[in-house]
Amino acid sequence: MTMRTHSRAFVIAANLIGVALVSPAVASADETLINPLKSGSSLSGLLANILTFVVQLGAIVVVVMLVYTGFRYVTARGNSSEISKAHEMLKWTVIGALVLLGAQAIASAIQATVTALGG
Repeated sequence: MTMRTHSRAFVIAANLIGVALVSPAVASADETLINPLKSGSSLSGLLANILTFVVQLGAIVVVVMLVYTGFRYVTARGNSSEISKAHEMLKWTVIGALVLLGAQAIASAIQATVTALGG
């Protein structure tokens, strides 16, 4: 046998021993897996959690952009081109905030409708 064959045999044996040692601990009936998303077993719960996360992250981005837009207004110092850039930033920040709120409102309306229909 060559050295390469010996190393393959060693790796296979180590894997089999590792599986034999770990399997009884994993297969105990008392152990349960915990769902880290806490959404139960439904797809709607998972989607609601994802939407909540995106809205929370988007809210942080909106606040940061509002602060940055205010900074741009202050540093413009009367320069009309810089003020117009700050106006554009403010407009798109507000539009982004409205999209976030709209997404959450639409999702809540759809969920309420499906619940009312008995789905």
